[in-house]
Amino acid sequence: MCPRPVDVCHSTALESYEVFEARLIRALGATVGGGGLSRALGYPTQDAFRKAHQRGRVPIATFEVRGRRGRFAMVVDIAAWLWRERDEHCRPSTTIRGGAP
Repeated sequence: MCPRPVDVCHSTALESYEVFEARLIRALGATVGGGGLSRALGYPTQDAFRKAHQRGRVPIATFEVRGRRGRFAMVVDIAAWLWRERDEHCRPSTTIRGGAP
């Protein structure tokens, strides 16, 4: 059975931003750092994230926490960035999970 077509950009089945943000906060917590931050922003490694930060190419605000190593970010900022990226670069998908049309 072939997957049914779905338009991820305009589907009424998509969750609202508020639901998406709440789900991300439940999954990651209010703040995230280390490997979780790198993965949430799509960097393959923490080293890739570190280099992006040094070059000023991290797409959201990050900060240091006194007494802790590394950088941290608010999950609401990650959610907002991901939602904007989705809206700006969204192309309708022809099938669910990339199956053959």
